Amino acid sequence: MPITLVGPLCARRGCRRPDWKDGLCHACWRLAHLFGKDPRLFAYEPLQGYADERDAVALPWARWEAQAHSEGRSVADLLAQPGGVRGRPPGPGPGPDDG
Repeated sequence: MPITLVGPLCARRGCRRPDWKDGLCHACWRLAHLFGKDPRLFAYEPLQGYADERDAVALPWARWEAQAHSEGRSVADLLAQPGGVRGRPPGPGPGPDDG
């Protein structure tokens, strides 16, 4: 009888292992940790590398547009605010001149 996985998979494109920590499988998480990369950002690097110069990550524009619409703002305003998008890694905090 085959084993069926019912949980979430690794967020890294091309990887089909089960989710272990920070949205990545154990192998991808350890590789990110080895190179000192944020695991949430490492998920955007494809497992087999980029195919060509036009290869890009699919961003969740529909979710961002829905969130911006529900808050009565534009997507640009939502993305410009650090930590403004749910599920997005937090940006840098306010600087010393931002009061």
